[in-house]
Amino acid sequence: MPDDYIHELARKWLAGTATEEEINVLMQWYGKEEMDMVRMEDRPRTRRLSTVWWMAAAILIAAGVWALYPKGAEKKLVVYVPKEQQNRIVLPDSSIVWLNADSKLQYHEGPQHREVTLSGEAFFDVRKGARPFIVKAGGSTTTVLGTSFNIKAYSGEPTSITVASGKIKVEDERKHITVLTANKQITLEEKTDSAAERTVNATVYHAWINGGFEVNNETFESIANTLSRKYDVTFHFENNALKQCTFIASFDEQATMERILELLCKINNSTYRISQDKKEVYISGEGCQ
Repeated sequence: MPDDYIHELARKWLAGTATEEEINVLMQWYGKEEMDMVRMEDRPRTRRLSTVWWMAAAILIAAGVWALYPKGAEKKLVVYVPKEQQNRIVLPDSSIVWLNADSKLQYHEGPQHREVTLSGEAFFDVRKGARPFIVKAGGSTTTVLGTSFNIKAYSGEPTSITVASGKIKVEDERKHITVLTANKQITLEEKTDSAAERTVNATVYHAWINGGFEVNNETFESIANTLSRKYDVTFHFENNALKQCTFIASFDEQATMERILELLCKINNSTYRISQDKKEVYISGEGCQ
C-alpha cells in the first residue's frame, strides 16, 4: 500500500474526518496481531480508537508531523508541524485547531480546565464548555469558553492575537488584562514590553488555513519570516533598509513564492535571486524611498 495513502489516512484520523472504512484500512495495515488485541478487549471501540491514535502518531512521525496521546485519566496531546506544512487537528474536547508551518502545540485536559501551550501560529475554533480553554503563547495567556481566534507567536517575533468570533481575555507578562471581541487584535512586543490594540478584518489573519497569503501593513522582514516557514527557505537582505519596507497585498492558494516575491519587489523597486538548490533567497535594492 503506498506510503502517501497511509499518511493521508493517518492525517484524516487525527483530524477526526476518517470514515470507519478508512480506519479499518489503517488497522489492516498496522497488522493482524494488533487487530487481535482489539478483539480481546471488553470495550473494543475504545481500544480501537486508542490503538489507531498511536498508530497514526507513528505514521505521522515518518511524514514529518508528530503527535503523542498518552492514555490515562488526564488527556494530553503534543503535535508539531514542520516547515512547508499545515495541519488540522481535532482536540480531545472536540475543539478544532489549524496549525501553521513550524508550529508546536501541547494540549492538556484536566477536570478544571483545558490548556494549550503554543509556539508558532494556530487558528482555534474552541468548543464551548463549562471549563475554560487557556492558551499560553509568546508570554501571553488567553482564556476563552467558546470562540474562534488566531494566535501568531513565533520565537523572536511579536505575538499577535486576533479574534474572529466571540470574546476572549488576554493577560500579558505585566499582568495587564485586555478583553477582545470579534475583529479586534492585540500585538504584544516583548522587546519593548508594549501592547497595541486595534480593529482589523479578522479574516485576513487566518486566510492561511485555506492556503491564502495575506499581507496587511507588514514589513518585508516579517513577510520573509512567513515565507521562510511556508517554503522552507532562508532569506538574506543585502540592504537592511529593505527589511522595514511595508506592504499590503493578497495572494490566493495558487500563488508561488516566485510570484509573491515578483510583486513585492516590483512594489518597492528591489530584486530577488533564488539559489540553485532553491533554499536561499537574496533580496537586493536601495530600500523604501
